[in-house]
Amino acid sequence: MDSLQNHLLVAMPHLADPSFNKSVIYICDHSPRGTMGLVVNRPMTSAKVAMILNALGMDIGDQPLPLKEVYYGGPVQPGLGFVLHSAEYDREVSNRISDDLALSTNLDVLEDIRNGIGPARYRLSLGYAGWGEDQVEREIANGDWLVIPGTAEFIFDKPDTTKWEQAASRFGIEIAEMGGQGGAA
Repeated sequence: MDSLQNHLLVAMPHLADPSFNKSVIYICDHSPRGTMGLVVNRPMTSAKVAMILNALGMDIGDQPLPLKEVYYGGPVQPGLGFVLHSAEYDREVSNRISDDLALSTNLDVLEDIRNGIGPARYRLSLGYAGWGEDQVEREIANGDWLVIPGTAEFIFDKPDTTKWEQAASRFGIEIAEMGGQGGAA
């Protein structure tokens, strides 16, 4: 596989790091310099959306933003917001990942959403998952991650509570029943 971009990393059960345990990560960028992705199955349940938007410098004003949840995107730069969205919203601030998905780091996209001119499908994540040169490839070779193609339908339509199991089931694996250690044989 030349590029992991537009793929999902599915954490294996032995990956005990609390940042990634039972995580599904959508890879937004993969190059020889490193890899960047967003965890797509962890809504920040204790977070209040209005408080988070205010902390990001978004005045929520009288017209509320149609945003029910904010997601944990990963442990790197947790104060930085990312909007993963459908690709029909094509602005200079959007980086197209695939035919169906794009990523915006400029939070003007949230104003466009509030004004009814933003993307049809979106999610706001705080922080991201990042790997240095060849790091994610070593983790995959070590058996820490399964890799499957990513789709907008999977990211936006599958319940967050079952994404991890559903992603692994594409391999015919009942991942919740697995245990043990990772590593090369």
